Amino acid sequence: KSKKLIISVLLILCIITGFIPGLVWHYLSPVLTIITLLTFISFCKKKIASTDTPVNRVTEIALPRIVEKQAIGDTAQLLITSLGSAYRKQARQSNELVIDTILDNGIKLIWSKFNCHTVAFFFPTLDGGYKLRKVNSSSDYINADAIIQPGVGVLGSFLKDGMKQLNLPEITNDSSTLYYYTKDTGVRSLMASLISAGNVDRGIIVVDSTNKNNFTDEDHAFLNVLASVIGQAVFNTYLYTEHKLIHGRLAAMSSIEKEFFKNLNLESILDTMIGVIPFAIACDRITISVKNNIEENEAIIKRAYGVDSSWFINKKFSIKDKSIAGILFSKNMMLSRDFSKGHYEIRYCDDEPINEEFRSFIAVPVGVDDCKAMILIESFKQDAFSESCKELLTRLSISAGLAIEKIIVLDKARTLATRDGLTGLRNHREFQQILKDEITRSIRYNDPLALVLCDIDFFKKLNDTWGHQFGDLVLKGISSHLESCIRDSVDTAARYGGEEFALVLVKTDEKNAAETTERIRAHIAGLVFRTPSGEDIHVTMSFGIAVYRQHAKQLDELIKKADKALYRAKDNGRNRVEVF
Repeated sequence: KSKKLIISVLLILCIITGFIPGLVWHYLSPVLTIITLLTFISFCKKKIASTDTPVNRVTEIALPRIVEKQAIGDTAQLLITSLGSAYRKQARQSNELVIDTILDNGIKLIWSKFNCHTVAFFFPTLDGGYKLRKVNSSSDYINADAIIQPGVGVLGSFLKDGMKQLNLPEITNDSSTLYYYTKDTGVRSLMASLISAGNVDRGIIVVDSTNKNNFTDEDHAFLNVLASVIGQAVFNTYLYTEHKLIHGRLAAMSSIEKEFFKNLNLESILDTMIGVIPFAIACDRITISVKNNIEENEAIIKRAYGVDSSWFINKKFSIKDKSIAGILFSKNMMLSRDFSKGHYEIRYCDDEPINEEFRSFIAVPVGVDDCKAMILIESFKQDAFSESCKELLTRLSISAGLAIEKIIVLDKARTLATRDGLTGLRNHREFQQILKDEITRSIRYNDPLALVLCDIDFFKKLNDTWGHQFGDLVLKGISSHLESCIRDSVDTAARYGGEEFALVLVKTDEKNAAETTERIRAHIAGLVFRTPSGEDIHVTMSFGIAVYRQHAKQLDELIKKADKALYRAKDNGRNRVEVF
């Protein structure tokens, strides 16, 4: 369309300047005129559509987007603080300020509409009454603590009988019988409407006057409409605040759960829990204990906060004892109650510090099928832990339990990939990787490195004589001693294959390697294994040593040299150590 417009304009310019002969122009002019008009109209329509959007269309599109943008911004700012009681208290205080604004605007509207003496709002109490919430009056004798009970007084009868509106054109009683005055102020007429929202009565608006017959039916109809509008506004304000608090809590819990699964590390999970719980739940002591993986009937307190926390850290205890922790570990159940008044209840063990000030506790197991850990929270207050606390702790423990279970599964998978199934030592593939890494480290830091290959003497004869089950018992026993005889987290013991093993001795030269290996050989030779027939026997091993750089400069070459040294030990009578 733009091209057509440009061509038409150019043609018109040509005619004007005399470039096109008159006869040609006679035939072309109607066509060019039509094309030009159509193009111009199309262009104008497009321009109007892009710039002149109706007001109602702007409202439809912009307002939801503004609200959505605000919601996203609010969510982005949600932190763990939304779990804290201080955050909830502040949110509810802010909510009350909004309610005050709504009621103040309602009062202004009523005062501008009617000639009245007092405008009062009453909100329901937990025991069924209605307490004065907001008032604006010409009188100095307002009872700020006024509560209207159903069936008591004029307004109470109005509430009891289930009326939706009340209009008293002539009042002869003392004003104090209305309960929101402390003495008679000469009130002679009154109208009241129930504030309703969601088909539930949420409060009362009362408007009175010192004049008789002050309010017409039209006035009361207006008050009913206003009561409905205020009711919806107040109710939705409360509802919005509670939804926001719940949403904030869920968002915070989601953030915590992501933190649990972020690193999949037990220490990180425990750190997160001990950081979150005291902030979210008012308490005086928290202890988190974890079941010992080695000793099944033992657990250890890994984190502590509050009173005597330093004493509890790293304290081991038996889960078979009749303590609160022991019972809960075995029962795998949540328990929340006050402590017994008659006697002190042991939390973990007999020698723990005793503090009689504690009044209540809540204990939560952490785990999926069984209790892997336990959170014990104590307070100086009775009945300190609400349903909200229990709900939060339950979700926290479930998330932490799932993360811990995943850690266990991953550890098992990692173990299966790197450890020998029978002996528990590093498998052949892992040995190759460790040796490669240690050679790289040896080159970088110019440290010595020794490789020891060893196998059990006459192992085939041992298997043939007493069976493979006894052979497996010997393999496991020797593996355990090989690992215990080297430096933990420094050196490596691996099952090389069959009855053959390998030792990687870090920062160890030929002399030290020979001394260490001889000590191991003597220790193994002194072990006693009892056969199925009850006979005690000794098992010996032969060892071959090769030192990196001294005997070989490549991984494969180092293994070959150590293997040759091992065969030399066998050829020289077994139960001995040979260096290549």
